[in-house]
Amino acid sequence: MDANMSNQFPDYIKAFFPKSLIPLEFNLGEHAHDLRFTVTIDPVTTTKPLLILHAGPTAKGQVLAVAKKPKRYHDDYKTVVQIVAPTVNTPAQGQHNTTAAVMIGRHNLAYRRYQFSVKLGSRIEMFEWRSTSGNEVREMFNHPRGFKLIRMGSEGPGGGRGGQRATRTVGESSDGKEVVAVWATERSLISKGLVPLGNKPFKFELRGSGKTAELGHQFAYLAVITALKIWLAEAQRISGIGMMDSFTHG
Repeated sequence: MDANMSNQFPDYIKAFFPKSLIPLEFNLGEHAHDLRFTVTIDPVTTTKPLLILHAGPTAKGQVLAVAKKPKRYHDDYKTVVQIVAPTVNTPAQGQHNTTAAVMIGRHNLAYRRYQFSVKLGSRIEMFEWRSTSGNEVREMFNHPRGFKLIRMGSEGPGGGRGGQRATRTVGESSDGKEVVAVWATERSLISKGLVPLGNKPFKFELRGSGKTAELGHQFAYLAVITALKIWLAEAQRISGIGMMDSFTHG
């Protein structure tokens, strides 16, 4: 990624769904009259990506990012994501800087986390999506459930003090790292097994250095495609591993 590029990605977007039970195509934007992206889903075909992010209000728009089908990785699952958003310097010539990352889901009884690393300029940085229902997502929904993206090699805005949720600075994790993005959905108040498949809300926001040029132009696309992959598994219960698989995986 080129850290000198300006970030043209909107700081905040949410999903706009068609009137269907399980949408395999929907839009992302800040408002219904400003649909910036289209998302297509293929949970079945093994040779096609699970998720594709297109530019504009239809699936005919340029492909910006893809998330492939998850594969077994030791006791977990890994997902390869690719960012093919055009460079800022030469968009007219259609040139691209392709960035790839591997996201690994790590789950146990205590936590659910998804980790990936990516090259930023001359350095490689580690990021981790961590589940949350705390201050980072409480403004998004009445009963939020979501994930926050942690920049593992950073220090948060509270000086890296971290600590308990009630006392730490917003935008900082419990271990003092910076939160650079969040996504959330509405948490169901009834048993997950009783919730029918359907349109679970999705809201996404860049935070801190995630919405500046510091992490590069393509970082936002990487953040949103990994967020969509986790939302698809955690909220929509579509893993992309198999047609009969109704449980979530990384």
